[in-house]
Amino acid sequence: MGKSLFEALCSLGQLMSAWRLVKAKNSVGGIDGFTIVEFENRLDKHLTELIAELRSGTWKPQPYKKMGIPKKTGETRTIGLLSLKDKTVQTAIKQIVEPRFEKLFLGNSYGYRPQKGHAKAIRRALFECQNKANQWLLRLDIDNYFDTINHDILFARLRSLIPDEEINRLIQLSVKMGMVNKKQKWEEIECGVPQGAVLSPMLANLYLHQFDQFILTRTRSYVRYADDFIILCETQNRAEAIREEATVFLKERLQLSLNAPEIGKIEDGFEFLGITLDKTGLSLSENKKRELLQRIDGLESHNGVFTDKETKLWNGIRNYYGKLLPENTLVELDKALVRKVQTMIEQQVGKIRNISVLKNGLAEIAFLSAEMQLKRKQILQQLTDTYLAVKGKKQSKIADDQNRRLINSRKTEYRKKEAEGSELVVRTPGSYIGISGQNIVVRIQGKMAYKKPSASLRHLTVIGQGVSLSSNVIRFCMDRRIPVDFFDSSVHYASVLSLKFMESTLWGQQARMTENQRFVLAKRLILGKLKNQANLVKYFQKYHKTTKEDVDTQFALTTAKLSEIVGELKELPFAENYNEVLIGKEAQAAVHYWKYVGKLLKDDKAGFEGRVRRGATDLVNSMLNYAYSFLYNRVWQALLGEGLNPMDGVLHKRQAGKPTLVFDVVELFRAQGADRVVIGMVQRGMALKMEGNLLCDATKRILTKGVLERMNRYEKYRGEEMPFERIFVEQAKEIAAYIGSGKTFKPYIAKW
Repeated sequence: MGKSLFEALCSLGQLMSAWRLVKAKNSVGGIDGFTIVEFENRLDKHLTELIAELRSGTWKPQPYKKMGIPKKTGETRTIGLLSLKDKTVQTAIKQIVEPRFEKLFLGNSYGYRPQKGHAKAIRRALFECQNKANQWLLRLDIDNYFDTINHDILFARLRSLIPDEEINRLIQLSVKMGMVNKKQKWEEIECGVPQGAVLSPMLANLYLHQFDQFILTRTRSYVRYADDFIILCETQNRAEAIREEATVFLKERLQLSLNAPEIGKIEDGFEFLGITLDKTGLSLSENKKRELLQRIDGLESHNGVFTDKETKLWNGIRNYYGKLLPENTLVELDKALVRKVQTMIEQQVGKIRNISVLKNGLAEIAFLSAEMQLKRKQILQQLTDTYLAVKGKKQSKIADDQNRRLINSRKTEYRKKEAEGSELVVRTPGSYIGISGQNIVVRIQGKMAYKKPSASLRHLTVIGQGVSLSSNVIRFCMDRRIPVDFFDSSVHYASVLSLKFMESTLWGQQARMTENQRFVLAKRLILGKLKNQANLVKYFQKYHKTTKEDVDTQFALTTAKLSEIVGELKELPFAENYNEVLIGKEAQAAVHYWKYVGKLLKDDKAGFEGRVRRGATDLVNSMLNYAYSFLYNRVWQALLGEGLNPMDGVLHKRQAGKPTLVFDVVELFRAQGADRVVIGMVQRGMALKMEGNLLCDATKRILTKGVLERMNRYEKYRGEEMPFERIFVEQAKEIAAYIGSGKTFKPYIAKW
C-alpha cells in the first residue's frame, strides 16, 4: 500500500521541491516580513519545523497580509500575501492534488493550468470563430468571483475528490485563515478564496468545473479563462437562450451572480483577455494599443539602461502579446521600445559609464517581431551610435563651457582694466592734474601720484577743494567729449562740457511737446522706476540674508503693492494734473519699498529708519544721497549728448535753474545704480562710518569706487552687452527719438 497524500506532504523531498518553486518566482514575503534570502539562510530549520508541525497537527498559518492593487476601472482589488513558510506548504499541497484535478478538468478551461494559458485560450477562441458557423458571441463575467465562492459547496467538492481528510483540513485551514491589514486588524474570511494564495486559482477552477460540464451539454464552442469566458453560437436566439440558462445555473447551483452579459456579432470584433478577435484574426483595440504604448513610454532606467524590474515588465509584454499579435503590430511596439531607449540614452548619456555598459544593457532587450529581430544588430548599432554622438556633443559642450568660462574670466579681467583707465577721481587737496606726453598725470605737492595713458579716459571727477587742472587737460577732455565734473561733499555743483554736446538740439521740439506726450513719457519713466524697485527687492530676497519672518512678510507685502500700483499706472488715463497723480503713486510705492529695505537692514545695525533726502544724518541715507549725485551728472551729460534740454522736465515741473528732466530720468537708475550698491555694502559689513553728520572721507572713497565700478559693469541691454553707464546714453537716445519722431519709448528694466 502506497503512502497517503498527507504522508507525501510531510516528506522533506516534497517540501524542498515546493520551496524551489517559491524561490524561483522570487516571491514576496507576507506578514512575518521574511525575505527569500533570510528564509533560505535557515532553510533546514524552517523545513524541519514545518514537518514537525504538519505531523503533529499544529501547523498554524500566518494570516494573509492584506494589500490593495488599483484596477483600471478605478476600483481596488484586494489580495492576500502569504508568508514564505505558508506559501511553501500551499505549493506542496498543490503539487500533490493538482494531478488529480487535471484528470477531471475539461479542455475548454485554460486559466492557471499546466500546459494551458492565455495564448492557447485566445487561439482556441479564434478557431471557434474562423472554423465553425458561429456568428454570435455571448460573453460572461462573474461578479467578484474569487471573493464570492461558497465554502460549503467548495469543500464538499474537495471531499469527493480527495480521500485524505488531513489534506482536506489543511486546504480548508488555508482558505479560511483570516486577513490583517497594516494596522494588524483581523478580518474573517467567511466566503471566497484569497486572491494571492497559491491554492486559490486551482480551487476556483474546481468550483466552476460543474459549470464547464453544463455549458458543454449546450455547445462545444466554449472557452473559459478563470472567470472570464465566451460562448460562440450560430444564432442570436441561441446565444440568448444559453445566457438565460447559464444565469440560472450559476445562481441556483453555485450561488454566483453574473455581471451584465454581452451579446454581439463576431464580425464586429470582441476583446478577450486583452486581444481583439474577429473572423479575420487577432489585433489590438486602439485603447489597448494606447495603453501598451504608454506602458512602454513609462519604462524607467538606471544609469541609462533598464533595471531588472523594467526588463521584467517588457518581457511580460513580449511573453503575453508576442505569441499572438500580427507582425505589423509587433513591429509598432518594438519601434516604440527603440524610441524609448534612444530617448533614455540622449537624456542620461552622462550616467552611462562607458560603451560596454550600454551594450550589455542593450543585449538584454528581446524584440517581439521577426522583422526587428532580423534587424537587431543594425538597431543596436544605431543606438550605440546615438550614445557616441550625444556623448561627443556633451563632451564638446563641456569643452565649450570650460573655454567660455576661461574667456569670460579673461574678459572680466580686461574690462576691469578698461574701467580703471576710464575713470579718474581726484580728491586730495593740493593735487594738480596735467598732461605729460600721452599720459594723464596727477601730482601732489610736486610728487607724481598717478600716471596712465589718456586714450581710455572717459570721465574726470574732482571732489572737494584745493585741486587744480591745467588748460591742456581741459582742452584734451573737450576735444574728446570727456566731461569733467566737480563735487563738493555730496553735491554736484558743476560740469565742464564740450560744445560738441550742443551741436544739434531738440530743445525746440521738446518745448512744443503736448501735455499728453509729456504724460505718456512721464508715466513710462515711473513705470520703469517701480519695476526696477520691484526687481531689486526680488534680487535681495533671493540672494541675500533674508531668513527672518518679518522680512519675508514685508517682501510679500511690498511686491504685491508694487505690482498693484504698476497695474493701476498702466490703466491710468491722461489728466491735467497728471504730475500730481504720478508723483502720488510713486510716493505710495516708495513707502513699501523703503519699508522692505528697513527690514532687510535691521540686523545690520545700520540705523536705517526710513528714507531721508535733504539733511540726512544717518549712514544709509547719507550714502544714498552721495551715490545719487553720481547718477545725476551721468544722466545730465547723456541728455545733453542727445540734444535734449535737461531743464525741461515731463514729470517734475520746470523750475528756474533746476534740471527737472534729469530728475525725471534718473528715477530709472536709482535702484540699480545706487540703492543696490549701498545696501550691498552695508550687508557685507564693510567699514562704513560717519564723522559727525557727514560721511567720513574713507567711506566716500569706498562708496565712490563702488558706484563707479557699478557704472562700468557690463550688462545686457536690448540684446547687447554694454557698461551700465552707457545705458544712460541709450535711454537718452530713445527719449530723443520719442520727442523727435514719436517712436515708442521703452524704459530700462533691470534683470534680477
